Amino acid sequence: MISDLRSGSAPAELTGDVCVVGTGPAGITLALELSKKGRSVVLLEGGGASYEADSQSLYRGSVIGHDNIDVANSRLRQFGGTSGHWTGMCAPLDPLDFEPRTDVAHHGWPITREDLNPFYARAQSYLDLGPFKYDFADWQAMLPGKALPLDPAKVFTDIYQQSPPTRFAEKFDEAIKTDPRIDCWLHANLTDIVLKDGSDAVQRVVVSTLDGRRTSVKAKTFVVACGGIENARILLNCRNQRPAGIGNQNDLVGRYYTDHMTIETSTILFNEGVDTAIYPEEIDVEGARLAIGLKVNPDLVKQLHLNNNSAFLVAQYDKDVYNDDFRNYGWIGFTTMVKTFSRGHLPDRFAEHYCDVIDDFGAVATGVYRHAVRKVAPPSRAAAFKLRQDAEQSPNPDSRVTLIADKDPLGFNRVALDWRVTSEDLLKLRRTHEVIGAAIGAAGLGRMQLGISETPDLEMAFSAYHHMGTTRMHADPKQGVVDADCRVHSVSNLYMAGSSTFTTGGCANPTLTVTTLAIRLADHLAVAV
Repeated sequence: MISDLRSGSAPAELTGDVCVVGTGPAGITLALELSKKGRSVVLLEGGGASYEADSQSLYRGSVIGHDNIDVANSRLRQFGGTSGHWTGMCAPLDPLDFEPRTDVAHHGWPITREDLNPFYARAQSYLDLGPFKYDFADWQAMLPGKALPLDPAKVFTDIYQQSPPTRFAEKFDEAIKTDPRIDCWLHANLTDIVLKDGSDAVQRVVVSTLDGRRTSVKAKTFVVACGGIENARILLNCRNQRPAGIGNQNDLVGRYYTDHMTIETSTILFNEGVDTAIYPEEIDVEGARLAIGLKVNPDLVKQLHLNNNSAFLVAQYDKDVYNDDFRNYGWIGFTTMVKTFSRGHLPDRFAEHYCDVIDDFGAVATGVYRHAVRKVAPPSRAAAFKLRQDAEQSPNPDSRVTLIADKDPLGFNRVALDWRVTSEDLLKLRRTHEVIGAAIGAAGLGRMQLGISETPDLEMAFSAYHHMGTTRMHADPKQGVVDADCRVHSVSNLYMAGSSTFTTGGCANPTLTVTTLAIRLADHLAVAV
């Protein structure tokens, strides 16, 4: 059932086995999995069924670090969460991402990739993906070309899958509405977490609409699943009983913020006749849509003290009309509006998209022109390829989310995001490109022109809007906020879900792992409550 707290129909207290705060991929997956196991769920969403400017404005904050990032518009405060505008790239984290590393400080989860494999397999269907197969060997016989003949001890071919992308609001709306065990409330903003007197357990959470309608939720267990920034903001703001914020006794909530550095640079010039057919375009194979890239062997990553990275080849054509360098926020806004209008709907965030189009009108005009000309222009040859990646950062406790004095209409302090992009992060990416270039040269396939200098330009790194790490998982309460089961170390019945629990970011887009961890958490809670 889905109800609206603004209607005034809510009782003074809602009850269930588990209270889940947030309806993005983590929250909805968790609620559905718990319901399958016979548990009753109160599911809370601070926004409405679709985009609303006044609700979205609660996400406003400041950027005080690296400024190629956004605090508010990169997230959606509405039913379905930020799945409403994710792009759909999916891959599991690598075994390397979970390992402690002596050469990378603060690296390593208290769980392994093997621990997650059964849950990754179950997560595939939530995101409308193909089978849980991410090894090139599983797909190579079905592909329309061959892998580059590189030394696999140095560089190998990597597989991602592409979700449509799944919009959780569209896919699971009816399931939530008709599930007798799920009691979902819209416009129910969490405003406090109340601990039992003299206890380390949550007694209830208080929720409110923007116009002041309030209720509380009592449950055996509580899960906050509001995203990598908001999870930290909630814990830091709930300080009526714990002045530093809940779970923040070691000053770790909000620290270790990490993102993927979106960078397109370094150019590969292949020799005539080299088969690159499987790399530049996504390929439909056996019910899956694949994106194929290059990755440095994990043993070499450790030996050379690199960060993890998957690099995808972006074709640079000899005719500009076939190049996609016009793709920016204006183009994304324009295509979003066109697609939505074609279905007879007004786009969510219409005003924001319109402003993006106006600001980047030149790029939009270029894109429209090139798409029209491509229909009649003769085929173009890819003259070169750039490497595009969402590159990993090393864990950094000084990269963080903090509170500022400015408050939102509900009385919560807004956040400042201090995203740290370091020269060392970029130099590690440069060395990764050197390994790829050397492997291509050694195989006699071509050569590479490096795009990252020995004194890196930090401005080349843009946020992938993959907010991670602010309530990181660690066995030691002095190094992490939650334990291996995602439970807040200092609270017996409070759990965090989503990318805020990531100990490292790896290089895989986080949504598949977010969904996977939610399934794993549901299995744990079904036994615990």
